[in-house]
Amino acid sequence: MLYVVSLLGYPLLVTIILVAVATVFTNAIIDSVGHTHRGGIPRRTWVTHSIVTAPLWGAAGWAFVLVVAAALVGVFPPGTFLLEYFAWLGALAGWSHLVLDSVTEGGVFSFDGSLRALAHFAYDNPLLNLGFSALGVVLVLMAIL
Repeated sequence: MLYVVSLLGYPLLVTIILVAVATVFTNAIIDSVGHTHRGGIPRRTWVTHSIVTAPLWGAAGWAFVLVVAAALVGVFPPGTFLLEYFAWLGALAGWSHLVLDSVTEGGVFSFDGSLRALAHFAYDNPLLNLGFSALGVVLVLMAIL
């Protein structure tokens, strides 16, 4: 997400802060609201882990962060274009959260409400986590440079 937002041309520090807060906030919403526990095992719910609902939660989370940030710096309300752009970025953040979940054994909810997985890797697969971490580092470096 940092790479995509860096294309806006805002100062790097502002971009990093906004993206970090929005991403952590959105993932916290998706993970806290979107899990139930059965027998002590957390399970994803359709409420946030659906290809339909995750982008909505992401859009709401990112728009909320932008509105709060704009209010804190005295630029309220934020421009309509920027608010819409952040909502779309939030939708993308929701879907990117699902990409990672879709390659694990739990999968994500599809349009018909069934769980689907692109792969069935364990959640704690070191090679998979290393690969996605490396991709993240490369994208952060691309955003900074």
